[in-house]
Amino acid sequence: MLSEACADFSARILDLGPEAVDSLEVERLRRILAAKEPGSSLLGLSNDELLERLGVLMKTEGVGSGESGCRRLTVAGLLLVGKEDVLRQQLPGHEAIYLHMKSDTEYDKRIDSARPLLAILEQFTQALEPYNRIYTLKLGLFHFEIPDFPEEVCREALLNAFVHRDYSCSGPVYLRHFADRLEISNPGGFFGDVNPQNILGHEPVSRNRLLAEILQKTRMVERAGMGVKRMYHILLSYGKEPPSYESGPDFVRLTLRSGRVESAQGNRDETGIDENFARFVVNRHQEGRELTLHDLLVFSFLKRNREIDLSEAERILQRSQNEARETLSSMVLRGLLEPFGQKKGRVYRLSKAVYNQLKKSVSYSLFRRAEAAFAETAIISYLEDIPGPDDKRFITNEIVRTLLRVSPAQAGYLLSGLVKKKRLVLRGWGRAAKYYKSSQLSVF
Repeated sequence: MLSEACADFSARILDLGPEAVDSLEVERLRRILAAKEPGSSLLGLSNDELLERLGVLMKTEGVGSGESGCRRLTVAGLLLVGKEDVLRQQLPGHEAIYLHMKSDTEYDKRIDSARPLLAILEQFTQALEPYNRIYTLKLGLFHFEIPDFPEEVCREALLNAFVHRDYSCSGPVYLRHFADRLEISNPGGFFGDVNPQNILGHEPVSRNRLLAEILQKTRMVERAGMGVKRMYHILLSYGKEPPSYESGPDFVRLTLRSGRVESAQGNRDETGIDENFARFVVNRHQEGRELTLHDLLVFSFLKRNREIDLSEAERILQRSQNEARETLSSMVLRGLLEPFGQKKGRVYRLSKAVYNQLKKSVSYSLFRRAEAAFAETAIISYLEDIPGPDDKRFITNEIVRTLLRVSPAQAGYLLSGLVKKKRLVLRGWGRAAKYYKSSQLSVF
């Protein structure tokens, strides 16, 4: 029976002792810790000492004839090293499902698992591996491997789904594996006031704090507040898109994109990653001039947009205006950006030196002014011709791609341009983003 005294669900103490611990799962935990941090002092402890130190087992007051030091399993401990049959009985809502999707609506492989978390992580990693293509970037004598879905990013994302899910809600954690993306979703919305627009800059909060602390101590996830930033940094460094979050009251969905693209003939381009940008990042690293996460976020935006202003930088960095200004100023000082215009109207563009290195990566250069004007007119006309009430008259990136036969990046460039001109207003985020005519605002 669960003790209701503790607000942290994962720290609740169960009426279960060490007999509910699976020794094979403890060994799995030790093996992972030894691989992550061979010199950890935790490895020198006995199993009982290790589990107590981590918070898997808690000492409670004895009952009856003055007995003391009775050890009981926490929910976090049960999730990590509990026996599968006990886990099913105590937490019937705990489940994870892997689907290998052959289309948006059909799958050809499915794995259902209610095992402890580390076992599920191993199961799903093995399921991903045969489909996780590797692109080799050649740079002089060195070869750098760029996977569709970097293992450390997948591991962090999947464990975060378990750490932050709401175990009072029924429903599994899903890992849907498409050819071009992974979608990881968990029951329960964001905890506290975290949302997709502030997840990078928000101080760390956790619905299941003890579970998060154990995973950090055993080095299975990054320390508090660093995991999401590390996912962004790795993906952007490889020339991929940043993670994309969607959320509602009862779910959070994270999308990781492989970076592969479709050719003009509709065939999947096996070398479709942004090799040029990945090469640029590696060169900077080898020269001892590593790019920060903020640098990479600005570059990711400027690959699709000709310029960035302070308010846009504040939005994509999810930092204060002063911090955004410091980032842009630092990039100017390091020769990465060039400022244009006066204070209030100042914008920043890629410096000539950087543009010459990245021009194969930028998509906005594909549009001439006349072409962009025609495309923008077509978008507005489409909105005006939609029948029905104003709240149903919107356009999305996908619709623009179909309407104008352009790439996702080009569609994003056109839409963001219309937002800047105040002709469109953006509602939503990621795949849920919808664009409405500014004149429709009065109806909302």
